[in-house]
Amino acid sequence: MAGSPKYSLCPPFLLGRPGRAAEKKSRYCIFLAALVFLALFMMLCFGSSSSCSGFDFSFHYRRLYTLTDALKHCIYPSFYVDFGNVDGYGYFTKGFYSDVIMAPFALVGAFTSVYFAYDLMIFTMTILCGALMYHTVDVIYKSSYTASVAAILYTFAVYRLYDIYQRGALGEALSFTFLPVVFLGLYYIVKGDYRKWHVLAVGYGLLVYTHAIASVLMFVTLLVLLAVYSKSLVKEPRRLIYLVLAGLVTVLVTSYYTFPLLEQLATNSFYLNTRSPGGAAGYGKVGFNYIFWGFISGIAYPEKELWTGTGIVLAMLLLFRFFIRGKKNAYLRSADAGVIIGICFIVATSRIFPWGRFPFNLLSFIQHPWRLYEFSTCFFAIAGAYYLSVVFVDPKPRFIAAVVVVSATMLTTWIHSENYRSLDPAGDLSKETRARAIEPDYENGYNLIGREYLPSRLEDIYCVHSRGEKVEGKNDGAGISNLRREYNTTVFDVSLSEPDTLTLPLLYYYGYTATLNGEKLPVSQSCSGFVNVAVNRSGEVKAWYGGTTVQKASLYISLTSILFLYLYTIFTKGRKQNEPDESLS
Repeated sequence: MAGSPKYSLCPPFLLGRPGRAAEKKSRYCIFLAALVFLALFMMLCFGSSSSCSGFDFSFHYRRLYTLTDALKHCIYPSFYVDFGNVDGYGYFTKGFYSDVIMAPFALVGAFTSVYFAYDLMIFTMTILCGALMYHTVDVIYKSSYTASVAAILYTFAVYRLYDIYQRGALGEALSFTFLPVVFLGLYYIVKGDYRKWHVLAVGYGLLVYTHAIASVLMFVTLLVLLAVYSKSLVKEPRRLIYLVLAGLVTVLVTSYYTFPLLEQLATNSFYLNTRSPGGAAGYGKVGFNYIFWGFISGIAYPEKELWTGTGIVLAMLLLFRFFIRGKKNAYLRSADAGVIIGICFIVATSRIFPWGRFPFNLLSFIQHPWRLYEFSTCFFAIAGAYYLSVVFVDPKPRFIAAVVVVSATMLTTWIHSENYRSLDPAGDLSKETRARAIEPDYENGYNLIGREYLPSRLEDIYCVHSRGEKVEGKNDGAGISNLRREYNTTVFDVSLSEPDTLTLPLLYYYGYTATLNGEKLPVSQSCSGFVNVAVNRSGEVKAWYGGTTVQKASLYISLTSILFLYLYTIFTKGRKQNEPDESLS
């Protein structure tokens, strides 16, 4: 029996028993201690970001470095360009990749080092990922045991480790943290207390600020879940109203990122539109042999290839479903539904899935269908933990099962770290050499990976490298002197005998400002993708990225929306809330 003292030495959080607030807090503290221990173990196995790095690490390191520099110069949260990149021509990273979640860690980096800030970010977001997953599962499944196991499985799943380390895909890796909050918010609206609709707005807002592609895939996933639980919305149409409200608030809260992004995409054409290596329609799909490798990753990997999946631990836990007989309830049905959706997502990563056909080709910009593994991992972790809690009911078997899960997690983490190190192309380099490789230059393609947001008019980055740092006029009579960079401002003197159009050593992005002797100049894009300014007399020219009206207005829209959302949560916190529906059916 749950109250029997026979197994009193078992940690309380492993028993999943209802109890007083103090006992529940004690269970959570023990879970949190295990979470912190595993996070430290993970960091120890994989090492510092200064010693090993994944495929996209250099790009995201540069994002954090540029943000740190912007904070030092007190220009955050204004929009800024990375003028230390592309030979000084600048890359508008902030316009396409949100830096909101990174900002607190960049502030730490301003007083320590960017490497330390990066590692602190990984550690902190790992703890937060586990804590938020625990809370979500505990609310929905009413079991601290299920919540503890699911949080451990999800936080240290091999696909998440793969995102953090092998791929160095920081945005997607951090998006794991906020997926559970979105699911919790959807649960409140569809089955629980719909007056907590703001949870969905907060969770989705944080997800958007973390990773745009994960946000789109989450929207698709929510549509699937809404179809599964459509009866609740039909039965209580008021829930649909709160769902729409949450969506509208999310749009306002995230306008600081989404509105400027859409503005850039609408006012210019980029490599993303014209030269991307392909989308889901023809790029990134895999054969069933790789799907098999994905199921056993954590103990075995393809030789010298970058690949993983949901992992062996989650795959094995799903097998416990076959030991559950005659237990039909809403929790089991929801876990089963998650497994089915997760399997369908895995099938969607394969070559048999018609990504090139409507409507799936609308998602071609996600590039890699196997990004869906993030959602399969979440569903499998929850289902595996619930199956385990049903099969093992008594305290001692539950305790042993939990210990096995933690041990298996540690083992797969260590094996995964060994795979990570074996695939590191710079594994034998010194820290000094590795640090130099992080610096963007022509030889490493400026560490821009896919170069998606270079202006499409730019023929190739070689054009920048060969052109050098100079200002050119269309007329031969233009005299340029004293060209210099003053942090984010390009300054030079021009001597003219007639009006001219000058091409500056800057890549064009909508929002540049230029002045001649303090008076604004017309700014346009050259046929080669550089900044053009029209001048009609001699004087001193200054050019900098001053931003757009949309960028400035969107900041205030987001701040105002966040303030009102915060005040709403404070106002409603003391009000009596409806009890969430215990049934998920």
